[in-house]
Amino acid sequence: MSAQGRVTLGVLLDSLGAEAVTALCLPSGRQAMVGAPVIHGSDEPMTAFAGALLLATGRPEPSLLEDAAGAGVSAVVVRAGLGNAAALTEAARDAGVALLAAAPGLAWGQLYALVDALLALVAPAADLGGGVQAGDLFALANQVAQRVGGAVAIEDLAMRVLAYSTIGGQPIDELRREGILGRRVPEHPTNAEEYAAVLRCEQAVWSYQPREYLPRLAIAVRARGEALGTIWAIQADEPLAPDAPAVLAEAARTAAPHLARISLAADKARRTRDEWLGWLLRGVGHVGELAASFGLHPEEPVTVVAVGTREVGGRTDAFAATHAADLLRTAYAAYRIRAAVGAVDGRTYAVVAAGAGTPLLRRITADTLTQITDRLGGRWRAGVGRTAPTVAQAPASARQADDALRAMCGPFGGGEVGLHEELAAALFLLDAGASMRASPAPAGEPLSLVAEHDAGHGTDYVHSLRVWLAAHYDVPRAAETLSLHPNTLRYRLRRIGELIPLDDPDVRLVLGLQLRLAEIRASGTNSGG
Repeated sequence: MSAQGRVTLGVLLDSLGAEAVTALCLPSGRQAMVGAPVIHGSDEPMTAFAGALLLATGRPEPSLLEDAAGAGVSAVVVRAGLGNAAALTEAARDAGVALLAAAPGLAWGQLYALVDALLALVAPAADLGGGVQAGDLFALANQVAQRVGGAVAIEDLAMRVLAYSTIGGQPIDELRREGILGRRVPEHPTNAEEYAAVLRCEQAVWSYQPREYLPRLAIAVRARGEALGTIWAIQADEPLAPDAPAVLAEAARTAAPHLARISLAADKARRTRDEWLGWLLRGVGHVGELAASFGLHPEEPVTVVAVGTREVGGRTDAFAATHAADLLRTAYAAYRIRAAVGAVDGRTYAVVAAGAGTPLLRRITADTLTQITDRLGGRWRAGVGRTAPTVAQAPASARQADDALRAMCGPFGGGEVGLHEELAAALFLLDAGASMRASPAPAGEPLSLVAEHDAGHGTDYVHSLRVWLAAHYDVPRAAETLSLHPNTLRYRLRRIGELIPLDDPDVRLVLGLQLRLAEIRASGTNSGG
């Protein structure tokens, strides 16, 4: 069924289902093998893609099929509904390349993620009963769905959707649909309680939350008493089969060795990858070997991206950082951006083979932050270091990425993705503010003198100064903002000049800095509020 990271086209079509992809032409039948997905633009050169599943964006011409065959591509996926579908099908038949059609509403990145997940999960399975062999977790999900009469999903403990059924005529709701497309159950306030209830029980239990979605019958998957995941069957218009609880219990026993193997392999690989990424970021170990392990060339330029949440100053828990890393890795891979991605010290990092100013890098990172926020909640931000000329100099870019993320998570950060080279002023203000908070203010410093006068005499000199400084000392402009006559403002400034030497450029500089920092602190955004 699978070999060297490949699956048959039959397994691909059955596992993803007609809602995702359909066959237009299968010259070698459903048993033809297909491998890793590759997103390919119409203006990109066709390089060697042995066994690949080519996701052809845009409006490809029939000549693409011949080029794909020459490059060793096993199958090409185009967008359903193209006007030249007949010509593409004929060209695929002549070239001997399978041609598939992706659903109109399915983004290329989502299809890439679905295929990538399928390739990672296909493995031999035990006999489910009735003499039927379940070839993989997707086949197991389909067999269970057929027997219980409802759509089935198999998940790990992180609520990642490992496999799902694709039996025709079995309805699914938006919760399941989003889980399939995002490879993880969407966040919901009821998730923790519902999953805890399933994991506490030895038998299948009903779940009626969230109320806006269809009810589900669920069971925990265990091996030697240890919970490994869950199986969920949706009940739509028709009740599930009377023996559905027994079928789910049988399926849980069958799925257990698969989930144990997946969990063990994934945890070991993830720990190793994260450890090696940490070495790369700190400049520890053999750079050439570390770079090669991530598909990077030691002498090529790289840029470090750091990802975290505003709420905790860029740091988060290990699970959230790991899940964010998975989404970021998939997004970069979907656009063939080589990167070493992982979770290190509660933060997600990526060492990317691209320049910091590359628009595509910024756009993909921003789009992925939106996905992470949707899945995990919070307000996720990214800091991008300056491009290092070689992998050996990645630690410098990592420090800059950390600083950039610190600025993005602080009161001076705007937007979602910030480049270190664009954040020099924000970083200076952060450091200046920290220094001022760490040391007691000197007696008689300018702002406190004016503020004390306001407090004692009922004046509003501090506000007037703030507006005047913001207007770059333009009295008429500042007076208009304050709804004052210019002469009235000039009189106020003279009175303020009796308190502090307002004509001194150094005093003006200090006042501007103090007012800016005080304004930010008063807004409460420094804590992410």
